[in-house]
Amino acid sequence: MDLTLTQLRMFVAVADAGSVRAAARRLDVAQSGITQQLHKLEAQAGGPLFERDVRGARLTPIGKRLRVRAELILGECRKTEEEMRQLRGELTGRVSLGLAAEATMRLFPALLASYRERCPRIDVHLTSATSRMLTSWVRDGSLDFALALIAPDADIHDMDAAPLFDSEVAVIARRGHPLARSRTVAALQEAEWVSTRQRGGTAAGNKLSVLFDDAKLAPPRIAATTEAVFDTLHCIASSDYLGLEPASLAAHPFFREHVEIVPVAERAAATPVCLLRRAGVPLTPAAQELATMAVSYSRMLPAQRDA
Repeated sequence: MDLTLTQLRMFVAVADAGSVRAAARRLDVAQSGITQQLHKLEAQAGGPLFERDVRGARLTPIGKRLRVRAELILGECRKTEEEMRQLRGELTGRVSLGLAAEATMRLFPALLASYRERCPRIDVHLTSATSRMLTSWVRDGSLDFALALIAPDADIHDMDAAPLFDSEVAVIARRGHPLARSRTVAALQEAEWVSTRQRGGTAAGNKLSVLFDDAKLAPPRIAATTEAVFDTLHCIASSDYLGLEPASLAAHPFFREHVEIVPVAERAAATPVCLLRRAGVPLTPAAQELATMAVSYSRMLPAQRDA
């Protein structure tokens, strides 16, 4: 299959714009040129890439698969062009990084301010998600690197992971919660919980479930799960639900007036927050500068203490 970058760019433009006409306006080229390249691409793919109707052009199953590959290829081309400019001393371009919630709150604001002083012409794009999603986006090249929680059973055989700091979790409740002075997990067995968890994730291996299992209790009563720790903390702050979340977030100015740590004796295992990048794939100079600064800033973080 003899694909060209021009074909892929035109294909992605049509997929994004929803029609050949809109894509032609976006690329400032003739519609006939796009149509011709799409016909060549469909001949090489062995089938139609779009279904065309009055609503525009929609991707076929073949088209959806090709779009994933095309965006990865075009993304790598963009990074290569930026890297060549940066190696010539032109610090322009973009860095895309992913951050787990605790890294966002504890590390990123000061890190970004310092990086902007050094590299003011670099656009920084931040993506927040569960660590599992961040790992998959680093793997496929959507992110340059991520600061993510790496569980002991995480599949990162194709990654380089540099530990930055440990994420200590604690039982968190709203201030004034009737169980806020509980000293054991057993005292919380009738409570309901909001848990941060990957969509479709199971309780097996979840820290909260492990904590209850170790205490020889029935599984915790999960009222709801979320994919964002900030959503979990907002639920906790405005209800009687409990959560097992990063202890440092309970002391953050956003939440410390609304939540507190429940001083139970049992502790869940800490999880390292790591700088995660693809093994064997060099970062662009701009991304490497930000990654190096992230490692340095993480070493200056204060030790965590229960609130």
